[in-house]
Amino acid sequence: MSMILLLLTILAALMVSWSSVVMFLISNTPKKEKKILLSGNDDVPSGDWKTTGITFYGQSKADDNGLGYTGVDLFKHGKANLTFKGKPVFPAAVFQDDGGQYLYKILEVRSDAFTKNKSVYVHVVDVCNSGQDVCKTNTKKHGFLVDLHATGFAYVGNDDGVLKGSFRVVGDIQPNDLPKNVWHGEYIICSCTGTCQGDNVTWKKRGSC
Repeated sequence: MSMILLLLTILAALMVSWSSVVMFLISNTPKKEKKILLSGNDDVPSGDWKTTGITFYGQSKADDNGLGYTGVDLFKHGKANLTFKGKPVFPAAVFQDDGGQYLYKILEVRSDAFTKNKSVYVHVVDVCNSGQDVCKTNTKKHGFLVDLHATGFAYVGNDDGVLKGSFRVVGDIQPNDLPKNVWHGEYIICSCTGTCQGDNVTWKKRGSC
């Protein structure tokens, strides 16, 4: 009887010991980090296709195109793995007078001149200043302007000229849904109306829009 008890005691000790080893191995196994892609909201009804001019800006952080009008760091935004329907989304600007209507919208942009039979998705987080002649000229040429940031250049494969294309609204990504690290400061533009100037702009602390 004592022999059986001894064997059972040894067996129980071995089981506890093995369990501890397994738990140690599990807790110390490096976890594979999941790459999270933030997707835009596609509940917004797709708009009609409209004509647009397409230009390119933000060739380097040395110019004034590192920081978007809304408070977004454009280079961080462009590398934040934002997606829409499985495709990358790049930061973009529209003419300031159109800002109130298109801020934070996702636009699908096409042009035979540069998209190579694929759609390009952009997120409007910036404006082309209505006080600058180049913004006025480029917008006037085709009646609308989509200014694609440098982070989208490699995907598009063309970064020169005022190209003719078309666009439509397909979704949005609201300020609170963007990763925190894409913002430059504590206060950001949550929304704007009309020409996105003066009292038409709503500034709030990041995360409280």
